[in-house]
Amino acid sequence: MPMWIEALVGIGIGGGLALGLIRWVGPLGWMDRPDEARKHHTRPIARTGGLALWLLFAGAQITGRMPFHLNAIQWMGIHAMALVGLLDDRFNLRPRYKALAGLGVSLLLAAEVVRTSPLAGGTISLCGINLPNHPAMIFPLMALWFWALPQAYNLIDGINGLSMGFAALLLGVIGWNLGGQSALLWGGLAAVFLLNFPKARHFLGDCGALMLGTFFAVLGVKAFALRDPNLLLWVFAYPIVDVSLVVGIRRWKGLPLAGADRSHLHHWMMDQVGGRSWVATPILLGVAVLPMLRASGIPGGDAVSALGLAFLLLLAFKAFKDRVTRLEKGKESTPTRVRRAIPFMAPAGAREPSGSHSQL
Repeated sequence: MPMWIEALVGIGIGGGLALGLIRWVGPLGWMDRPDEARKHHTRPIARTGGLALWLLFAGAQITGRMPFHLNAIQWMGIHAMALVGLLDDRFNLRPRYKALAGLGVSLLLAAEVVRTSPLAGGTISLCGINLPNHPAMIFPLMALWFWALPQAYNLIDGINGLSMGFAALLLGVIGWNLGGQSALLWGGLAAVFLLNFPKARHFLGDCGALMLGTFFAVLGVKAFALRDPNLLLWVFAYPIVDVSLVVGIRRWKGLPLAGADRSHLHHWMMDQVGGRSWVATPILLGVAVLPMLRASGIPGGDAVSALGLAFLLLLAFKAFKDRVTRLEKGKESTPTRVRRAIPFMAPAGAREPSGSHSQL
């Protein structure tokens, strides 16, 4: 099947699933309702975009239209995280329960990497440090990766189009390195994206964010871990820097790491552009793609990626400076609630609903 036809099929299936779920599944309990505290969309919006993508991914897996050749254990991890996210979107699970589920999945996926990878001695270089290429070293690093990246991906899902646009970038860069692209997935992502940006008709929800985070964590390891694990840090620089920014701001202010504020880079960017997500999202995606060029193999990619990473860090530093030196419109004593707590750092009674996207 020609790629353009497959892409159109993906758009049709993804769009049909998304519209059907918005109409018939959203009202069954998967609605994100506005409130005065932090959710400023003007009407209830279905939290079903991730479910549409999950069904599309499952269909691609069953029909053999997935070109990345994931094994049963890897698919089990991806589907398990999608299920955890779906339950959270419906029942608002405690953050620690989601984190524990994520930890279990990460241990499973890390064990699969150790089982299937040639770990026969020698060393690997990570951030300039030579580490022994041994299961005792690789397993905990992989477990940390498979736990942290889905959570970080979940945390960047805060304004319309950002996480799905980032997914499109990852699909392109990682697919290039794995030697295959899925036009069906591109089409499905495009359909779900267009129903969320610039005006939201549905939200991705934890189902989609955790599934995509796990999916790309697995693909990233397949593409880069044995070739050059440093490329993982370049390709996923945006969510890594964003989470580091949040932790830094909250520690500086003496706030609980699971506290509620507007510390993310997308919150800061929204402030700079007057709350217009249709401006903030393209800017942030443009910044996010530059470090990825390290893995593109294009001439000059290394230099551009280094400049892009420097620019991303400068933006994060400016956001840090603004957040720790200025009161946020008189709300410093009562921090604005954000979309999600950082897992494992939330108090036992904390239950933060998903979805703080703007409908702008």
